Amino acid sequence: MSIALQAEREAIRRYTELSDNMLKASNESAGALFKRLIIEEQEHERLLLKWMKKESISENPDIGPIKWHDPHISTTYDSDARDPSYSTPYRALAFAVHNEEIAFRFYTHVAANSEQEDIRQYAETLAREELGHAALLRAERRRSFHEERNKNIPQPELAAKDIHNVVDLLAVAAHTSEYVLQKLNNLSFHTSEISPVIDKLTALNRQYKKKLANSIQQNSVSASQLITTTLYQLDVLNDNILKKQKNDELVLERVLEICDHGFSFYDNIVESTEDEDMMLTAQDLSSAALDHIDVIKQLLASRKVQQE
Repeated sequence: MSIALQAEREAIRRYTELSDNMLKASNESAGALFKRLIIEEQEHERLLLKWMKKESISENPDIGPIKWHDPHISTTYDSDARDPSYSTPYRALAFAVHNEEIAFRFYTHVAANSEQEDIRQYAETLAREELGHAALLRAERRRSFHEERNKNIPQPELAAKDIHNVVDLLAVAAHTSEYVLQKLNNLSFHTSEISPVIDKLTALNRQYKKKLANSIQQNSVSASQLITTTLYQLDVLNDNILKKQKNDELVLERVLEICDHGFSFYDNIVESTEDEDMMLTAQDLSSAALDHIDVIKQLLASRKVQQE
């Protein structure tokens, strides 16, 4: 609980600093957004303190300020968001989502490795809190992404409410994973890291397709027309966007966004479904999507190092 509190306080400190810097540079939109994030983190801190009081948990004074570090992310990732003159709401939200993902991975790691049942339960709860917070930020980030590009045309989007059974869910997973693999295979550059990624994704695709075929057979139902139509429309949209990308880094960034949307989509199902089978399947898929996000970030960082 003390580590969680310090993490929230560090986020409040960082976002306060960023908000002040943005406003001093007359970047009103990014500054206002960081102020909103401060309020979110303050509420999270308040809830933690309320929880600790209820459980009679005292804060450990020996726990110092938290500093997150992720070796898979280049320093320019954070720099883009922190630049007071050029940051945008989208970049600011990307920075915030990144921090929430690190917190989620930390609590998940604690839950998976702790031998004490009470610590495991607390860590799982905190992980869910961070995941929920990240999901809200992702939704805001997607809105900012489209607003910044002045896209006024309606775009296809999968929604958790459109998934009615495991067949629908696995159909999305199999299709999306196949699409991502295809785009990675089409990259013109090759690094020592990309072959294992493609091999792993190929094996994952086979697993999804097998599960989908078994689920169709067991339930005597195929994926809904809405799902198949939306997946086709998303392919057309992404293909049109990718055609305009001039290099592999931009392609990877788009693929990263696709994986990020997938993670948010599966997480929304975990939070909203009352079907245990769907919930467990969505949990597995969200974990795999997070792995894909990490790997693609590594590929991007590797590519930048090669160019330097």
